Amino acid sequence: MRWSVAVLALVAAAPFSSLAAQSVARRVDAVREGTVRLSYPARPGVCGNGDGGVSINSRRGDGVQYWGGRICETGPVRVSIGRSEGRTISVRKWVGGRWPSASDATDLGSVDPTEAAHYLLSVAPTIGGRNANEAISAAAIADATTIAPELTRLVQNGDAPTDTRKDALFWLGESDILATEFARLYDRSQPFELREQWTFVLAQRQEGPTLDKLIEIARNDSDVEIRKRAMFWLGQSHDPKALQFLHDLILR
Repeated sequence: MRWSVAVLALVAAAPFSSLAAQSVARRVDAVREGTVRLSYPARPGVCGNGDGGVSINSRRGDGVQYWGGRICETGPVRVSIGRSEGRTISVRKWVGGRWPSASDATDLGSVDPTEAAHYLLSVAPTIGGRNANEAISAAAIADATTIAPELTRLVQNGDAPTDTRKDALFWLGESDILATEFARLYDRSQPFELREQWTFVLAQRQEGPTLDKLIEIARNDSDVEIRKRAMFWLGQSHDPKALQFLHDLILR
């Protein structure tokens, strides 16, 4: 009798084990029409009000008053994915809050944050616009292992919309990629809008290698407008090396 009970228990548990073993991508792709919901932990320093507002790199913890007395919740990241004809067509994210109780959405519950981030970055090039922005930022704030390689590939994907590549570049600059490696990725053959974004993102890193790259762009880039953008951000940095470069440039 005990053997029979044990077998029944294993059979009952098998579907759940099989479901847990499926990747996020396969579980989302199994829904051809409708809405898929999932959630996962946010990376440290991320919190939100549950209605779309997100604070990043904050050191505030649970219970801190936020936006007119509301609490800044440290998670989870909640993502709603719109599906049509077996394709992902929309993505929206929130941090904190709860899903409405009445809904016909397919809820995957809490999923692995790294798998979720990889899936969201994989669909970003094809959905474009705000949906791509939401997918990339939702991936970037996941408490996941490094996604810098995926962001790098997206930045370098010439088939992706330029705005999507710009979003990926911003979040790549915010990732754990080394400053030397990040600076080496700059490519003068990139579209103007992307090179313009590079000058901003390099300036935000405020590290030696990225500052050196910004000076190099200001000095040598073939596009005068890009050189001007680089000079502007160098001036905003207030770094002694940057200010010395600008000073020497003026006195030449």
